[in-house]
Amino acid sequence: MIKNYFITALRNLRRNKIFSLINVLGLAIGISAALVIYLIIQYDFSFEKFQKDRDRIYRVVSDMKFSGEPYYNSGVPWPLSQAAPNEISGIEEYAAFWTGSPKVTIPTTASAKPVTFKEQDNIIFTDVHYFNLFPYYKWLAGTPAGVLNDPFQVVLTKSRAAVYFPGLSPAQIIGRRLTYDDSINTTVTGIVGDLTENTDFTFKEFISLATFKASGLIKSMGIEDWGSINSSSQFFVKLNPRIMPGRIESQLMQLRKKNKKDEKQDDANSFAHRLQPLSDLHFNEHYGNYDQPLGHKSTLYGLMLVAIFLLVLGCINFINLTTAQASQRAKEIGIRKTLGSSGSQLLLQFLGETFMLTFLSLALSLALAPWLLHIFSDFIPKGLHFNLLHQPGILLFLLALLIIVTLLAGFYPAFLLSRYQPVLVLKNQAFGDTATTRKAWLRKTLTIFQFTIAQALIMGTLIVGQQIHYSINTELGFKKEAIVTFDTPYTWGRKDNHRFALLDKIRAIPGIELATIGSAPPSSGNTMSNSLTYKDGKKETHVELQIKYGDSNYFKMYQLHLLAGRLVEPSDTMRELLINETCRKLLGFKDPQEAIGKLIGNVPKYPIIGVMADFHQASLRTPIKPLALSVATGNEFTIHISLHPQIAGAALWSTTLARVGKAYKEIYPEEDFKYDFFDESIAKFYTSEQNMARLLKWATGLTIFISCLGLAGLVIYTTNLRTKEVGIRKVLGASVAGIVSLLSKDFVKLLGIAFLIATPIAWWALHKWLENYAYRIAISWWIFPLSGASMIAIALLTMSIRTIRSAMANPVNSLKSE
Repeated sequence: MIKNYFITALRNLRRNKIFSLINVLGLAIGISAALVIYLIIQYDFSFEKFQKDRDRIYRVVSDMKFSGEPYYNSGVPWPLSQAAPNEISGIEEYAAFWTGSPKVTIPTTASAKPVTFKEQDNIIFTDVHYFNLFPYYKWLAGTPAGVLNDPFQVVLTKSRAAVYFPGLSPAQIIGRRLTYDDSINTTVTGIVGDLTENTDFTFKEFISLATFKASGLIKSMGIEDWGSINSSSQFFVKLNPRIMPGRIESQLMQLRKKNKKDEKQDDANSFAHRLQPLSDLHFNEHYGNYDQPLGHKSTLYGLMLVAIFLLVLGCINFINLTTAQASQRAKEIGIRKTLGSSGSQLLLQFLGETFMLTFLSLALSLALAPWLLHIFSDFIPKGLHFNLLHQPGILLFLLALLIIVTLLAGFYPAFLLSRYQPVLVLKNQAFGDTATTRKAWLRKTLTIFQFTIAQALIMGTLIVGQQIHYSINTELGFKKEAIVTFDTPYTWGRKDNHRFALLDKIRAIPGIELATIGSAPPSSGNTMSNSLTYKDGKKETHVELQIKYGDSNYFKMYQLHLLAGRLVEPSDTMRELLINETCRKLLGFKDPQEAIGKLIGNVPKYPIIGVMADFHQASLRTPIKPLALSVATGNEFTIHISLHPQIAGAALWSTTLARVGKAYKEIYPEEDFKYDFFDESIAKFYTSEQNMARLLKWATGLTIFISCLGLAGLVIYTTNLRTKEVGIRKVLGASVAGIVSLLSKDFVKLLGIAFLIATPIAWWALHKWLENYAYRIAISWWIFPLSGASMIAIALLTMSIRTIRSAMANPVNSLKSE
C-alpha cells in the first residue's frame, strides 16, 4: 500500500509539473529562511545557558535620573562592591572586578628581547570569588585555592598563554613574568582553559585584585568616592535560594544612603541600584556586555515573524493550488472510493503527496541555506556555525519543520478531497470549483492574506528607508564632513605629554586646516558627565551635565554656534563652562544672555561664560541632553583634524593622512595608527536600522516572489478553466484588452481589499516604531497609495504573462473540441 501511495504521488507530481514547481519553490524559500533564522535565534538565546543556578545570578547596575532624564550605567561605585558582601544579607557568592585594556610586555629573558602587546583586551582585576561564582574554567596549571590572593599575581587562559608564551606547556608558563603598562610587574600563577560555551564572559587575563590596590591605581583613578560610577567597576551576586531581588535592591539603597548622606532624591532626580538578571546580559542595550556583540530581541522577533510569514505564504500557495485543482482529481477520487478506498486512506494518500513535496522543498532549502546565510550576514554572529553532523538540534528542527509544514499545507486539501461523494463525482455533479463556487472564499481569503503581508512590508520598507535617510542627512548642529579623529595611547593613571608634540607636527602638515586635542567629538558613543547643582536663591536645580573638553579650535572645527558670551580660554584646569540651550532652559534662564556669569557646580563652582546652540550628542533616538564645553585639561587623548576640501581627481586626503600617520609613528613607534572619518562614525549609529532596512527589503522581495508564484499558478489554472469562454467571447467580438481585463479584475479586487487591510495595520506598526526616535519623520500619506499601486503593478505584470497569451490565442483551437 505504501508503495502504491508513493507511485501515485510521484505520478501526480509529474503530471502537474508547473504547479509542483511553484509549490516546491515557495515552500523551499520559506523553509530555508526558517532554517537560517532558527540558527540565529538559537545562537543568541543560548548565551549563559550552561551556567548553573543562572536564575540566581545578577549583575548590580546603576539607574539614575537627573532633571527627569534617565541614565543607565552597568557599573557601581567601587566602594559599594567592596562593602556589599559584608553588609548585605542574602548573597551566597559574589564577584567584583575592574575591566581594562593595558599594554602588556613580556620582560627580557636570556634568549629573547622584550615583546609588547598594545592595549590588550579582555583583562580584568579580580580575585578567587570570580572563579567561585563562575566555576566553569578547567584548571590546567595551578589551583583555585589561594590563587589571586596576593598582589602582582595573574591567571591566563590557554589561548592567551599561547599568544604570550608559544610552544610552552601550561606547567612551564607558571612563574613567568608579565608587565602591564610598564609599571605593574606580575607573575603567572595559574592557567585555565577557555570557555567553549556561548558566553559574554570573554576574559582572558585575571590580575589579582590585590594588585589593583597595591599598585595605587585605585587612588590615581579617584574611584574611592561613593558618588563616582564607572562602567569598568563590575559587581555580580548570586542570591541565596528564595531570596527575591527586590530585597537585595532595598539593602543596596540603604547601604548607599549610609555612605552618601548628602545625596538628595525626588521625582526628577533619583539614584538606584538594580539587579540585572544574567539572562539579560546579552540583550540589554542600556548596560551592554563585554566583548561580544549584543543580541537584539526586537530584531530576533522580527526575523522570527519573517520566517513564519514566508512559511505560511508557501503553505498558502499549496492550499490554493491544490484546492483549485480539486475538480481535476474528482473522478480519480470517485473511482477509488467506488473500489473500496476509505476516507482515511485517501487522506493519507494526499498527505503523502504533500510530504513528498515538502521533502523536496527541504532538500532544496539545504542547498539555498548558504545563499541565505550570505543575505543575512549582517544578522549572523561570528560564532554561529552550520553543520548538520555536529548540530543534532538542527536535524530535530528540520524534522519538526517537515511534519508541521506537511500538516499545515496538506491537511485541509487532503481533508477536502477525501470527502468527495463518488455518486455525485461520477455523475459530474461535484462542484465545479470555479472562481464563483462556495469553496472559492478560502482561496480568496488566503490570497488577500498573502498580499496584505506583501503590501505592509512595502510600506514598512519605504518608511524605514525615509527615517534612516533623515537620521543620516538631517542638520545635526555641527560640521561632520572632512573631519578625522584618532586616539593617542592612554595609560592607567599616567599623563602623556607626547601628544602635544604630535599635535605640533600635525599642524605643520600641508592639507590640515585645523587640529586640536580634546575629548570625544560632538556626537559620540562615549560620554562623560557630572552631577552639578545650580542655586537661585532658595531654589536648587540638579542637572546631570555631559561634559565635552576642547579649546576654541574644537569649537571652530565643528562649526558650533555661539548664542551669547564668549568661548573658553586656554587653561590647564577646568575653570569655566560653555553650556548648551537645553541646559540653559533646564536651569530656568529665559534667554542666553541671562545665563552669563552665573555659577554652577558643587565644590568648586564654575562660571557660565557662554551659551551655544544645541547639537545632537548621539543618534536621533535620544533627545538632546544638557551639555557643557570646557577647556581641555591635558588628560584628553583624542586628536581632531579638519582637512582642506578635496580637489576632484586629487588624492589630497590620502596624502595628508599618510603624513599624519608618519608623524604618529615618529612619536609612538610601537603603536598602530588608526583613524575614523567623523561622518562615517555618525552613520554607524544607525547600523541596526540599516540592518533592519536590509531585512525588510529581502523579506519584501521574498514575500512578493512567493505571493506572485501563487498568483501565477491561480491565473494559469483560471485561464485554463475559462479557455472555451475566452474563445466564445473572441468569436463574438471581444477585444484582447477586454478579455485581459475580464481575467484580471477578480484578482485586482482581491489586491484592493488587501491594500485596505494592510494600510491601517502598517500605519499603526510604523507609528509605534517611530516612537523610538526623539526626532523622526512624519508619515507621509502618499506612501500608502504608492505601495498599493506598486503591488498592483507587480501583480498585473505577473498575470499579464498568462492572460495576454490566453486572450490572443486562436479561438478555433479552444472551440474545435465542441
